[in-house]
Amino acid sequence: MAAMNGTPVPVRTVHDAETLKVLSDPLRLAILRTLGTGAGSEPPVMSVKELARELAEPQTKLYRHVKQLEACGLIQVAESRLVNGILEQRYRTGQLTLRLDPGLMAGHAGATASAGMVGASFDEFRDGYLAAISTGRVSFTGEQPAEPDHLRPLVFTMAETIPSAQAAEFRERLAALVKEFSLVEQEGEGIPVRFFTAFYSPR
Repeated sequence: MAAMNGTPVPVRTVHDAETLKVLSDPLRLAILRTLGTGAGSEPPVMSVKELARELAEPQTKLYRHVKQLEACGLIQVAESRLVNGILEQRYRTGQLTLRLDPGLMAGHAGATASAGMVGASFDEFRDGYLAAISTGRVSFTGEQPAEPDHLRPLVFTMAETIPSAQAAEFRERLAALVKEFSLVEQEGEGIPVRFFTAFYSPR
């Protein structure tokens, strides 16, 4: 087995519309999310075969998407190994945190690509959520066990007009809560949790 190559950068800021276009696909976002799970401590290293099993997708369907993510540095080859005489590459995330350059929104190409990425993010979360419901991996009924291996879903939307100061406080407290729990170090066994947070205040 070849040695591990490089390490993920702590923060990557996306400055170009081309990388945004790569992010504008639900399956590529799912690959990136899977490789970024637990990225705050030790990102996983996975082959395309392992990613296919995790995402319940055909292995052949993933190769093109993996290569696109690798080409722009969003994921990287972590190691290579021979499996039954065939060279297998294993991948990990290229960054621990991904941010978008606000300046990308200024131009038409950047705004279009940003809209595509936002749409893909919603689609990727929605598809995973509906798949979990249809396969019985999440349930809205029954008593929550004392030591859960899953939690009942929590779904709500909010469309209100509230005082400016309270709106700003709500945004900051929401951001702080997400940050607090995303930085929690896992000790021992845990349970998978997925959430999608979106907040905006139209002018």
